[in-house]
Amino acid sequence: MSLVWGKIVRYKIWIITLVILLIVAGVAMYLYKGKTVPATVGPTVQVERGNVVSMVSATGTISPVNLVDVSSKISGLIEEVKVKENDQVTVGQVLLVLDDTHLQALVNQAKARLANAASIYERTQRLEAAGAVTAQQLDTSRSDYSVAQASYDDAISQLNDTVIRSPINGRVIGKPTPAGQAVAPGVSTPMVLLTIADMSKMQIEAQVDESDIGKMQVGQKVTFTVDAYPTKTFSGVVANVSQKATVVSNVVYYKVLVDVDAAENLLKPTMTARVSIHVADSNNALVVPLAAVKSNNGEQYVVVVKNGKTQNTPVTTGIASDSKVEILSGLAEGDQVLASSAKTQSTNNTKGGGGIIPGGPRGM
Repeated sequence: MSLVWGKIVRYKIWIITLVILLIVAGVAMYLYKGKTVPATVGPTVQVERGNVVSMVSATGTISPVNLVDVSSKISGLIEEVKVKENDQVTVGQVLLVLDDTHLQALVNQAKARLANAASIYERTQRLEAAGAVTAQQLDTSRSDYSVAQASYDDAISQLNDTVIRSPINGRVIGKPTPAGQAVAPGVSTPMVLLTIADMSKMQIEAQVDESDIGKMQVGQKVTFTVDAYPTKTFSGVVANVSQKATVVSNVVYYKVLVDVDAAENLLKPTMTARVSIHVADSNNALVVPLAAVKSNNGEQYVVVVKNGKTQNTPVTTGIASDSKVEILSGLAEGDQVLASSAKTQSTNNTKGGGGIIPGGPRGM
Protein backbone atom coordinates (compact mmCIF):
# COMPACT_ATOMS: atom_id res chain seq x y z
CA MET A 1 0.00 0.00 0.00
CA SER A 2 2.77 2.42 0.90
CA LEU A 3 4.53 1.63 -2.38
CA VAL A 4 1.43 2.53 -4.43
CA TRP A 5 0.90 5.68 -2.40
CA GLY A 6 4.49 6.76 -3.06
CA LYS A 7 4.06 6.38 -6.80
CA ILE A 8 0.88 8.46 -6.69
CA VAL A 9 2.67 11.23 -4.79
CA ARG A 10 5.60 11.29 -7.23
CA TYR A 11 3.21 11.40 -10.19
CA LYS A 12 1.29 14.33 -8.69
CA ILE A 13 4.56 16.19 -8.07
CA TRP A 14 5.61 15.65 -11.69
CA ILE A 15 2.21 16.85 -12.96
CA ILE A 16 2.40 19.98 -10.80
CA THR A 17 5.94 20.69 -12.03
CA LEU A 18 4.89 20.28 -15.65
CA VAL A 19 1.93 22.63 -15.19
CA ILE A 20 4.17 25.27 -13.59
CA LEU A 21 6.68 25.04 -16.46
CA LEU A 22 3.93 25.36 -19.06
CA ILE A 23 2.51 28.41 -17.29
CA VAL A 24 5.96 30.05 -17.16
CA ALA A 25 6.57 29.27 -20.84
CA GLY A 26 3.17 30.66 -21.79
CA VAL A 27 3.78 33.90 -19.93
CA ALA A 28 7.21 34.23 -21.52
CA MET A 29 5.80 33.71 -25.00
CA TYR A 30 3.06 36.26 -24.36
CA LEU A 31 5.58 38.86 -23.27
CA TYR A 32 7.98 38.04 -26.10
CA LYS A 33 5.53 37.90 -29.00
CA GLY A 34 5.33 41.12 -31.04
CA LYS A 35 8.26 42.76 -29.27
CA THR A 36 10.99 44.27 -31.46
CA VAL A 37 14.40 42.67 -31.26
CA PRO A 38 17.30 44.94 -32.13
CA ALA A 39 18.47 44.23 -35.68
CA THR A 40 21.83 42.65 -36.28
CA VAL A 41 23.30 45.07 -38.80
CA GLY A 42 26.68 45.72 -40.31
CA PRO A 43 28.37 49.05 -41.03
CA THR A 44 26.08 51.72 -42.42
CA VAL A 45 26.69 54.67 -44.72
CA GLN A 46 24.79 57.86 -45.26
CA VAL A 47 23.16 58.61 -48.58
CA GLU A 48 24.93 61.70 -49.88
CA ARG A 49 25.43 63.73 -53.00
CA GLY A 50 28.45 63.34 -55.23
CA ASN A 51 29.71 62.91 -58.77
CA VAL A 52 29.57 59.56 -60.57
CA VAL A 53 31.54 58.71 -63.70
CA SER A 54 30.81 55.48 -65.57
CA MET A 55 33.84 54.17 -67.45
CA VAL A 56 34.75 51.32 -69.76
CA SER A 57 38.22 49.85 -69.35
CA ALA A 58 40.33 48.57 -72.23
CA THR A 59 43.92 47.98 -73.26
CA GLY A 60 45.55 49.46 -76.34
CA THR A 61 48.77 50.25 -78.15
CA ILE A 62 50.16 53.74 -78.70
CA SER A 63 51.28 54.77 -82.18
CA PRO A 64 51.87 58.02 -84.09
CA VAL A 65 48.90 59.24 -86.11
CA ASN A 66 51.21 59.92 -89.04
CA LEU A 67 53.86 57.24 -89.55
CA VAL A 68 55.52 56.56 -92.91
CA ASP A 69 57.72 53.66 -93.95
CA VAL A 70 60.13 55.11 -96.50
CA SER A 71 61.11 52.89 -99.42
CA SER A 72 62.82 53.32 -102.79
CA LYS A 73 60.98 53.65 -106.09
CA ILE A 74 63.92 52.22 -108.01
CA SER A 75 66.56 49.53 -107.68
CA GLY A 76 70.03 50.58 -106.68
CA LEU A 77 72.78 50.66 -104.09
CA ILE A 78 72.66 52.98 -101.07
CA GLU A 79 75.58 55.35 -101.47
CA GLU A 80 75.02 57.66 -98.51
CA VAL A 81 72.76 57.85 -95.43
CA LYS A 82 72.12 61.44 -94.39
CA VAL A 83 70.25 60.84 -91.09
CA LYS A 84 70.46 58.65 -88.01
CA GLU A 85 68.02 57.27 -85.46
CA ASN A 86 66.03 59.91 -83.50
CA ASP A 87 66.97 62.72 -85.89
CA GLN A 88 64.23 65.31 -86.39
CA VAL A 89 63.53 65.82 -90.09
CA THR A 90 61.37 68.10 -92.21
CA VAL A 91 59.39 67.60 -95.40
CA GLY A 92 61.73 67.37 -98.39
CA GLN A 93 64.89 66.80 -96.35
CA VAL A 94 67.33 64.33 -97.96
CA LEU A 95 67.42 61.02 -96.08
CA LEU A 96 69.40 58.68 -98.35
CA VAL A 97 71.19 58.85 -101.68
CA LEU A 98 71.50 55.93 -104.10
CA ASP A 99 74.34 55.40 -106.56
CA ASP A 100 73.27 57.21 -109.75
CA THR A 101 76.14 56.30 -112.09
CA HIS A 102 74.08 54.03 -114.32
CA LEU A 103 71.04 56.31 -114.34
CA GLN A 104 73.14 59.35 -115.17
CA ALA A 105 74.39 57.52 -118.26
CA LEU A 106 70.81 56.68 -119.24
CA VAL A 107 69.86 60.33 -118.91
CA ASN A 108 72.71 61.38 -121.18
CA GLN A 109 71.67 58.83 -123.80
CA ALA A 110 68.02 59.86 -123.60
CA LYS A 111 69.02 63.49 -123.88
CA ALA A 112 70.99 62.83 -127.05
CA ARG A 113 68.13 60.86 -128.61
CA LEU A 114 65.72 63.65 -127.72
CA ALA A 115 67.94 66.28 -129.32
CA ASN A 116 68.20 64.21 -132.51
CA ALA A 117 64.43 63.60 -132.63
CA ALA A 118 63.75 67.29 -132.08
CA SER A 119 66.10 68.23 -134.93
CA ILE A 120 64.45 65.77 -137.33
CA TYR A 121 60.98 66.94 -136.35
CA GLU A 122 61.85 70.61 -136.95
CA ARG A 123 63.37 69.82 -140.36
CA THR A 124 60.37 67.71 -141.34
CA GLN A 125 58.04 70.56 -140.44
CA ARG A 126 59.92 72.89 -142.81
CA LEU A 127 59.95 70.32 -145.59
CA GLU A 128 56.24 69.57 -145.17
CA ALA A 129 55.48 73.30 -145.43
CA ALA A 130 57.44 73.39 -148.70
CA GLY A 131 55.62 70.32 -150.00
CA ALA A 132 58.81 68.22 -149.98
CA VAL A 133 57.48 65.53 -147.59
CA THR A 134 54.08 64.06 -146.95
CA ALA A 135 51.84 64.68 -143.97
CA GLN A 136 52.39 61.06 -142.95
CA GLN A 137 56.15 61.61 -142.72
CA LEU A 138 55.51 64.65 -140.54
CA ASP A 139 53.31 62.58 -138.23
CA THR A 140 56.02 59.94 -137.94
CA SER A 141 58.69 62.47 -136.97
CA ARG A 142 56.30 64.05 -134.47
CA SER A 143 55.65 60.66 -132.90
CA ASP A 144 59.38 59.87 -132.72
CA TYR A 145 59.96 63.18 -130.97
CA SER A 146 57.19 62.47 -128.43
CA VAL A 147 58.66 59.04 -127.65
CA ALA A 148 62.13 60.53 -127.17
CA GLN A 149 60.72 63.20 -124.88
CA ALA A 150 58.93 60.58 -122.75
CA SER A 151 62.09 58.47 -122.50
CA TYR A 152 64.11 61.47 -121.40
CA ASP A 153 61.49 62.48 -118.80
CA ASP A 154 61.46 58.92 -117.43
CA ALA A 155 65.26 58.86 -117.18
CA ILE A 156 65.26 62.20 -115.34
CA SER A 157 62.56 60.93 -112.96
CA GLN A 158 64.57 57.80 -112.14
CA LEU A 159 67.68 59.91 -111.60
CA ASN A 160 65.76 62.15 -109.21
CA ASP A 161 64.53 59.05 -107.36
CA THR A 162 68.11 58.25 -106.36
CA VAL A 163 67.71 61.04 -103.81
CA ILE A 164 65.19 59.86 -101.18
CA ARG A 165 63.52 62.67 -99.23
CA SER A 166 61.31 62.82 -96.15
CA PRO A 167 57.59 62.88 -97.00
CA ILE A 168 56.59 64.39 -93.62
CA ASN A 169 57.87 66.35 -90.67
CA GLY A 170 58.85 63.94 -87.94
CA ARG A 171 61.51 61.84 -86.30
CA VAL A 172 63.55 58.91 -87.57
CA ILE A 173 62.28 55.80 -85.77
CA GLY A 174 64.83 53.01 -85.57
CA LYS A 175 68.05 52.61 -87.49
CA PRO A 176 68.05 53.48 -91.21
CA THR A 177 69.29 50.89 -93.70
CA PRO A 178 73.08 51.31 -93.92
CA ALA A 179 75.14 52.45 -96.90
CA GLY A 180 76.20 49.70 -99.29
CA GLN A 181 72.87 47.87 -99.04
CA ALA A 182 71.20 46.97 -102.33
CA VAL A 183 67.57 48.05 -102.50
CA ALA A 184 64.70 47.25 -104.81
CA PRO A 185 61.14 48.47 -105.11
CA GLY A 186 58.36 46.08 -104.15
CA VAL A 187 54.81 45.93 -105.43
CA SER A 188 53.05 44.33 -102.45
CA THR A 189 55.77 44.45 -99.79
CA PRO A 190 58.27 47.22 -100.54
CA MET A 191 61.62 47.18 -98.78
CA VAL A 192 61.52 49.65 -95.87
CA LEU A 193 64.67 51.76 -95.70
CA LEU A 194 63.69 53.79 -92.63
CA THR A 195 60.61 54.99 -90.77
CA ILE A 196 59.54 58.57 -90.08
CA ALA A 197 56.93 59.35 -87.41
CA ASP A 198 55.28 62.60 -86.42
CA MET A 199 55.59 62.25 -82.63
CA SER A 200 53.58 65.39 -81.95
CA LYS A 201 50.30 63.57 -82.69
CA MET A 202 49.81 60.19 -81.05
CA GLN A 203 46.86 57.82 -80.93
CA ILE A 204 45.80 54.66 -79.10
CA GLU A 205 44.32 51.65 -80.82
CA ALA A 206 42.21 50.17 -78.02
CA GLN A 207 40.41 46.83 -78.13
CA VAL A 208 36.93 47.13 -76.57
CA ASP A 209 34.84 44.10 -75.65
CA GLU A 210 31.65 43.63 -77.66
CA SER A 211 29.56 43.97 -74.48
CA ASP A 212 30.77 47.57 -74.11
CA ILE A 213 31.02 48.71 -77.72
CA GLY A 214 27.44 50.01 -77.74
CA LYS A 215 28.46 52.64 -75.19
CA MET A 216 31.23 54.07 -77.37
CA GLN A 217 30.78 57.43 -79.10
CA VAL A 218 33.15 59.74 -80.94
CA GLY A 219 34.13 62.65 -78.70
CA GLN A 220 34.06 60.80 -75.37
CA LYS A 221 36.78 61.74 -72.90
CA VAL A 222 39.53 59.23 -72.20
CA THR A 223 42.16 58.89 -69.49
CA PHE A 224 44.98 56.35 -69.59
CA THR A 225 48.23 55.29 -67.97
CA VAL A 226 51.39 53.60 -69.21
CA ASP A 227 53.89 51.47 -67.32
CA ALA A 228 56.73 53.90 -68.01
CA TYR A 229 55.02 56.65 -65.96
CA PRO A 230 52.85 54.82 -63.39
CA THR A 231 52.00 57.96 -61.39
CA LYS A 232 51.03 60.08 -64.40
CA THR A 233 47.60 60.13 -66.04
CA PHE A 234 47.29 61.13 -69.69
CA SER A 235 44.16 62.24 -71.51
CA GLY A 236 42.58 61.97 -74.94
CA VAL A 237 39.32 61.70 -76.84
CA VAL A 238 37.61 58.95 -78.85
CA ALA A 239 38.24 59.66 -82.54
CA ASN A 240 36.75 56.61 -84.25
CA VAL A 241 34.77 53.46 -83.43
CA SER A 242 35.39 50.66 -85.91
CA GLN A 243 32.52 48.61 -87.30
CA LYS A 244 34.80 45.65 -87.94
CA ALA A 245 35.31 43.06 -85.22
CA THR A 246 38.34 40.95 -84.39
CA VAL A 247 38.16 37.66 -82.48
CA VAL A 248 40.88 36.80 -79.96
CA SER A 249 40.57 33.52 -78.01
CA ASN A 250 36.85 33.37 -78.86
CA VAL A 251 36.30 36.88 -77.48
CA VAL A 252 34.95 39.55 -79.85
CA TYR A 253 36.61 42.97 -79.78
CA TYR A 254 36.13 46.21 -81.71
CA LYS A 255 38.87 48.75 -82.41
CA VAL A 256 38.43 52.20 -80.87
CA LEU A 257 40.90 54.92 -81.89
CA VAL A 258 41.78 57.54 -79.28
CA ASP A 259 43.48 60.81 -80.17
CA VAL A 260 45.99 61.62 -77.43
CA ASP A 261 46.36 65.14 -76.06
CA ALA A 262 49.81 66.75 -76.06
CA ALA A 263 51.97 64.62 -73.76
CA GLU A 264 55.29 66.48 -73.53
CA ASN A 265 56.96 63.92 -75.85
CA LEU A 266 56.76 61.29 -73.09
CA LEU A 267 54.85 58.68 -75.06
CA LYS A 268 56.58 56.35 -77.49
CA PRO A 269 55.32 54.04 -80.24
CA THR A 270 54.11 50.55 -79.21
CA MET A 271 53.72 51.47 -75.53
CA THR A 272 50.82 49.66 -73.85
CA ALA A 273 48.06 51.97 -72.59
CA ARG A 274 45.49 51.06 -69.94
CA VAL A 275 42.50 53.06 -71.06
CA SER A 276 39.41 54.32 -69.20
CA ILE A 277 36.72 55.66 -71.53
CA HIS A 278 34.24 58.03 -69.86
CA VAL A 279 30.87 56.88 -71.19
CA ALA A 280 28.56 58.77 -68.80
CA ASP A 281 28.66 61.06 -65.78
CA SER A 282 26.26 62.61 -63.28
CA ASN A 283 27.10 65.54 -61.03
CA ASN A 284 25.55 66.25 -57.61
CA ALA A 285 23.70 62.95 -57.70
CA LEU A 286 22.43 60.89 -54.75
CA VAL A 287 24.98 58.10 -54.38
CA VAL A 288 25.54 54.97 -52.30
CA PRO A 289 28.30 52.37 -52.42
CA LEU A 290 27.84 49.91 -55.26
CA ALA A 291 27.93 47.05 -52.75
CA ALA A 292 24.90 48.48 -50.92
CA VAL A 293 22.52 47.73 -53.79
CA LYS A 294 20.99 44.25 -53.90
CA SER A 295 18.83 42.56 -56.48
CA ASN A 296 15.89 40.20 -56.03
CA ASN A 297 13.82 38.85 -58.93
CA GLY A 298 15.12 41.60 -61.18
CA GLU A 299 14.28 44.40 -58.72
CA GLN A 300 16.94 46.46 -56.98
CA TYR A 301 16.76 47.52 -53.36
CA VAL A 302 18.87 48.70 -50.44
CA VAL A 303 18.56 47.98 -46.74
CA VAL A 304 17.62 51.18 -44.91
CA VAL A 305 18.48 51.33 -41.21
CA LYS A 306 16.28 53.55 -39.01
CA ASN A 307 15.86 53.53 -35.22
CA GLY A 308 17.64 50.22 -34.99
CA LYS A 309 15.30 48.60 -37.51
CA THR A 310 16.04 47.54 -41.08
CA GLN A 311 13.78 47.75 -44.09
CA ASN A 312 14.28 46.60 -47.66
CA THR A 313 13.64 49.69 -49.80
CA PRO A 314 13.22 49.45 -53.60
CA VAL A 315 15.39 51.89 -55.55
CA THR A 316 15.92 52.98 -59.13
CA THR A 317 19.59 53.27 -60.06
CA GLY A 318 21.35 55.35 -62.68
CA ILE A 319 24.95 55.19 -63.82
CA ALA A 320 27.59 53.42 -61.78
CA SER A 321 31.34 53.63 -61.32
CA ASP A 322 33.60 50.94 -59.92
CA SER A 323 32.69 51.90 -56.34
CA LYS A 324 29.40 53.84 -56.23
CA VAL A 325 26.06 54.07 -57.97
CA GLU A 326 23.59 56.87 -58.65
CA ILE A 327 20.16 56.60 -56.95
CA LEU A 328 17.35 58.08 -59.05
CA SER A 329 14.48 57.26 -56.68
CA GLY A 330 13.71 55.45 -53.43
CA LEU A 331 16.12 57.24 -51.08
CA ALA A 332 16.64 60.70 -49.66
CA GLU A 333 19.82 62.49 -48.76
CA GLY A 334 20.83 61.60 -45.21
CA ASP A 335 19.23 58.13 -45.15
CA GLN A 336 21.33 55.43 -43.52
CA VAL A 337 21.79 52.20 -45.49
CA LEU A 338 23.81 49.06 -45.01
CA ALA A 339 27.18 49.54 -46.63
CA SER A 340 27.42 46.04 -48.09
CA SER A 341 25.15 43.40 -49.50
CA ALA A 342 25.45 41.05 -46.52
CA LYS A 343 22.12 39.57 -45.34
CA THR A 344 20.53 41.01 -42.21
CA GLN A 345 18.61 39.30 -39.41
CA SER A 346 14.85 39.91 -39.21
CA THR A 347 13.96 42.69 -36.82
CA ASN A 348 10.43 41.47 -35.82
CA ASN A 349 9.31 38.14 -34.38
CA THR A 350 6.02 36.94 -35.80
CA LYS A 351 6.01 33.46 -34.36
CA GLY A 352 7.61 31.61 -31.49
CA GLY A 353 8.54 28.03 -30.88
CA GLY A 354 8.24 25.64 -27.96
CA GLY A 355 10.86 23.34 -26.59
CA ILE A 356 10.49 19.69 -25.75
CA ILE A 357 10.72 18.84 -22.03
CA PRO A 358 13.02 15.88 -21.67
CA GLY A 359 11.92 12.95 -19.57
CA GLY A 360 8.34 12.12 -18.39
CA PRO A 361 6.33 9.88 -16.08
CA ARG A 362 7.40 6.34 -16.17
CA GLY A 363 6.06 3.18 -14.69
CA MET A 364 2.57 4.37 -13.87
